[in-house]
Amino acid sequence: MLSDDLVPYSREGLVSFLDALGSFAPREEAVSLPGGVTGELLGYLYLEDEVPVVALRVEEATKKRRKDWEPAARYLAERGLPAGLFVFHDGKGAYRLSLVHARYRGTKSPEFSHYKRHSLVAHPEKPNKTFFQRLRRMAENPPGTLEGLLEVFSVEAVTEEFYREFIALFQRLAEEVVGEASPGEKRDFALAFVARVIFLGFVQKRGWLGGREDFLQRLLKLYEETVGLGRDRFYREWLTPLFFRALKAPPGEKGLSSLGLPPEVVKALEEAPYLNGELFSPKPSVDDRGLYLKDEAVRDFFDFLFAHNFTVEENDRYEEELELNPEFLGLILERLINGLGVEGKEREVGAHYTPRVEVDLMCRLALAEYLHRQGLPLEKAYGLMKGEAEALTEEERRFAKQSLLEAKVLDPAVGSGAFLVGMLQVLEEALENLGKPRTLDLRKRLLQNLYGVDALGWAVWMTELRLWLAYFVELPDSAKAFKEPLLPSLGLKVAHGDSLVQTLGETTVPVKLPAEAEVLKDERVRKAYEALVAAKEDYFHNRGVSREEVEEKERAFLKAYAWRALVGRGQQGGLLVEGEAERAEGRYRQIEELLRQEERPFFYLLDFAEVLLGPKGGFDIVIGNPPYVRQEEIRDLFGRFAPGAYKELLQRSAKEDLLLATSYTEKTAPTPSGRSDLYTYFYVRSLALLHPKGVHVFVVSNSWLDVQYGAWLQRVFLEAAPLRYVIENRVKRSFRADVNTVITVAHAPDPERKVPPDWPVLFVAVRKPFEEVDLLQEVLEASRQVGFASKEVSR
Repeated sequence: MLSDDLVPYSREGLVSFLDALGSFAPREEAVSLPGGVTGELLGYLYLEDEVPVVALRVEEATKKRRKDWEPAARYLAERGLPAGLFVFHDGKGAYRLSLVHARYRGTKSPEFSHYKRHSLVAHPEKPNKTFFQRLRRMAENPPGTLEGLLEVFSVEAVTEEFYREFIALFQRLAEEVVGEASPGEKRDFALAFVARVIFLGFVQKRGWLGGREDFLQRLLKLYEETVGLGRDRFYREWLTPLFFRALKAPPGEKGLSSLGLPPEVVKALEEAPYLNGELFSPKPSVDDRGLYLKDEAVRDFFDFLFAHNFTVEENDRYEEELELNPEFLGLILERLINGLGVEGKEREVGAHYTPRVEVDLMCRLALAEYLHRQGLPLEKAYGLMKGEAEALTEEERRFAKQSLLEAKVLDPAVGSGAFLVGMLQVLEEALENLGKPRTLDLRKRLLQNLYGVDALGWAVWMTELRLWLAYFVELPDSAKAFKEPLLPSLGLKVAHGDSLVQTLGETTVPVKLPAEAEVLKDERVRKAYEALVAAKEDYFHNRGVSREEVEEKERAFLKAYAWRALVGRGQQGGLLVEGEAERAEGRYRQIEELLRQEERPFFYLLDFAEVLLGPKGGFDIVIGNPPYVRQEEIRDLFGRFAPGAYKELLQRSAKEDLLLATSYTEKTAPTPSGRSDLYTYFYVRSLALLHPKGVHVFVVSNSWLDVQYGAWLQRVFLEAAPLRYVIENRVKRSFRADVNTVITVAHAPDPERKVPPDWPVLFVAVRKPFEEVDLLQEVLEASRQVGFASKEVSR
């Protein structure tokens, strides 16, 4: 059998497997790799290129260590080879089977930094389902080309295989929820259960639950032994205390001794880490309905999920693990949520997962443009995003470091948080290249600068989960005993709301103040604003400020601000100014009514006040993949307005955004077409959310470039918001959806001036997959040719 031959690692077993493929020539000789590393050449796979197979002994094969694979990449680079299959094995019989291949090919020989590693991990004492699935696929369809070998190690292929099983199981799980509820409510309950169990899969992987990597499986086994499977008490009496009590208080202070659980379980729950966060708080209308899952349903999900190996490390631009990692989790849950849609109508959500290679590329383009707009020379800004910091002077290094530490980033349609996690990774890498080491404090500081909004509540949960995991994986083992909450509070950074239509009654609310507004100079308003910002800071860092206390500060600020803007000086630019005193008074009464509501709607101006009312008056970077909803399918996901009224509000809000953020006047501003798809409104709203030196990066449908309804948006870029690049991949679509896409990079509009008539726009057609193109270098060279740097200065 496949498992008998391949796990634990043996040279003979692996060589026998490879030999059966028909394209392998065994060889047995020692090889020397850069850095004084020695290995063993097992042979060559003869595809269209010669692919060496090399075994290397490492300390711990299951851990992703760049020091292990760097010699392998350098070995290939020195020989000009596009790929190699490397076996990183340890003394425990575990090994990492890694395809290391060049990401950029072409006329030049690949450089070390151009290589990437895709890994399958096998361990004799761990589940190895993904490992055997992929090798079985390799045995049944032996690759005849390097492209075929890459398919074996493809994240997309692994994801698709996992998802097919997962979605079928999830649908059965939702049907087996017990209790009085609608199918949609049962689906939400099942989704909450799945998200919590997956998150705890990563927690137990670190041994933070009962000191075991299989705590949840052990918990179910103890239940079977003491209660008996089929009594249907496992979810209600064993999992509920874990979800809602064990993780919501410091170790030893949880008060669980009276639950009647076995001593081993009570001890483990009492010692569980203090993981604050909304994921493990009862969710209204989900966890308060008396719903539960039968024992067999939980067992079936556990059997499926824990047959796969968990790894707590995020994929990055250098390495992808084909196991259950945090990015994989985000991809699966986002696909699930998008597949379910709103009330089961997928097309009305219009969201699609952005591949990691494009997320990484867009984050680097955004940061390079941001640094350049802040004052760093163009070539040095792009060089830093390519990993080259040597050309920077000490003064430039300090400047770049500070700029990156202060960059405020927003994704206005955040999905499962791919862009925020990608930005976190690229920021850490760039800062490390500038001499600032990766630390937990640095990661928390960067997390504080990341913001997101989504109309789907589940998307907000998934984003928080991804960001929490990104922080959790860096916590030291000693943290599991800390008495303070371990995770930063992200509830005020990722908001559930409508990014595009924000109203009081039928009156639209602007996203920020006009540049000339002086409302914050009023002492009462300024003090309320400062108190709000301080409370939000303390809430993020868990300094004893509750969500309710922050909301009280929000109400105090909004009330002071509204009085000053509407009643105190009705003619002063600000919130909902109508001009006539009586109407301003009426608007103020609307705000008072709003403050009495238990849950107010999302307002950029209030929820992200520290950015939009702060010194810059806007975000440094807005980045994302807005939903693709055709104009005839646009509707209010919150059910406030009929489709026709909602589309009118979209058009009105877009017009007001243009008047607020650009040099357009009421007479000169283009009117959004009623035939515009939803993503075009995200463009205008996002441009208005930037400060005048901000940067905008989206991946969207290319339809706005060649369809009549896109003419108004084209005018915006030609006249008000300088478009930098339009990048289209001609050989590989960005998404599974039947949509042709482009990546656009633009600068924020300047309220004081228009785009110069000679402003150049680079249209970039890419005829290779993005992972095979050094696009940052290509863009930089094209920018030099058109004189972008001098254009920026003259503007």
